[in-house]
Amino acid sequence: MGKIWIYAKEKMGCFVKSLVGELILLLFASAAVACLLFFILNIVVGAGINYFFTTTSYLEKVELKTVQKLQDYVIQNDLSPSDSRKLSEWVKNQSVIYLEIYRNDTLLYVSDLLDDEDDYNEMEVPYYRDSYYQLNFADGKAEVYLQGAFTYRYHMYALVAELLISFLVFMILFILGVRKRIRYIQSLQNEVGIMQGGCLEHPVTVTGEDELAGLANDLNQLRRSLIDNFERENELRQANQNLIIGIAHDLRTPLTALTMYVQILMSEVCKDKNMNQYYLDKVMLKAVQMKELSDRLFEYCQVMDKSKEENLEETRTFQSVFSDYLSEMVLFLESQGLHTVTELDWKKTAVAVRMDYIARIMDNLSMNLVRYASREEMITICTVYEDNAAGIEICNRIRHQDPPMETSKIGMENVRYMMEAMNGECLEEIDEEIYRLRLLFPNLE
Repeated sequence: MGKIWIYAKEKMGCFVKSLVGELILLLFASAAVACLLFFILNIVVGAGINYFFTTTSYLEKVELKTVQKLQDYVIQNDLSPSDSRKLSEWVKNQSVIYLEIYRNDTLLYVSDLLDDEDDYNEMEVPYYRDSYYQLNFADGKAEVYLQGAFTYRYHMYALVAELLISFLVFMILFILGVRKRIRYIQSLQNEVGIMQGGCLEHPVTVTGEDELAGLANDLNQLRRSLIDNFERENELRQANQNLIIGIAHDLRTPLTALTMYVQILMSEVCKDKNMNQYYLDKVMLKAVQMKELSDRLFEYCQVMDKSKEENLEETRTFQSVFSDYLSEMVLFLESQGLHTVTELDWKKTAVAVRMDYIARIMDNLSMNLVRYASREEMITICTVYEDNAAGIEICNRIRHQDPPMETSKIGMENVRYMMEAMNGECLEEIDEEIYRLRLLFPNLE
């Protein structure tokens, strides 16, 4: 029984909070106020009308005027008290609801008796016998007593006015209550229009707990979902744009090296077949690297989208990953007029990397050194080992350029993103024109 009561109470609470429940409660509340007002008006106005008639001579004047009308009617039609039909017609046409005619204490006419009830003699003389008027009839004088509904029409006018006022109050209260919800609907309409205009930052107003409030909550959820979708779309668009810019930037580095190797082969500087084959292998390696980059561009593989996980290749030794790339970097930098010194200590360390990322990283670092490293100072390339990490450190002095060379920093952004994709770190440090870059990879042994 208790559970049924709780369930019924919850259902009633939900109904009261609903829009239909609110309208029904508003209807009953408005009707209750209107009924209370009607009863108050009816009592006050009725008492006022009665007080007016009892404290003034208005009723006496109206009664005398009515008696005079009856006298004129009797004289004009030469009536006697026995002409009951004529007298009854006159009563119906006047504001008189009761009329009695006596002569010598004998009742001659009563207005509310039917035509076939002629036995007036059996009726007793009433207690109000002294309240009468004497009128002249065709067969002599007679005593007339009449009682008129002279105040009836005023009470009816008051009743109609009271009903109209009460109904008007009911309608005003109900419309004011409904108008509040209508204004809220208009507010929701305006806020939806703002959303349609593209402004999603403006929140939708939530008022109450009914269906309109639920609709406002749903609109807010829709607004937030649209904001999230737009932000995600912008992030994806920016990631794609960054990918295209990054790969386009990375294509320039192998293309520059490829051009240099082709120039060496065309200049016939190297007449040894082994040297020619060496540079041809380098040309092929750069061509394959450029093909991989172009394939990634067409596939829209978003390296810089952190939400997409990249699969690392199988575990390799630290030396097998960087040995060839560092040799190639040194050769490239020397060909560009830079001086390098290497301090490489290959310890037995294993790392998990993507070799295509390593190739792109080394190419980006090589091009940055060509652009910004001083040609008078040595570039130091060494291996570093820290707790559970192994890496490469490059240190050089920054070259003074006038005017300073503008940089988009796209290359280093690509390096940082690729290092993060391989669970590594890219640490930069500038100290009094000394630039130090450290690439660290987790040690898997």
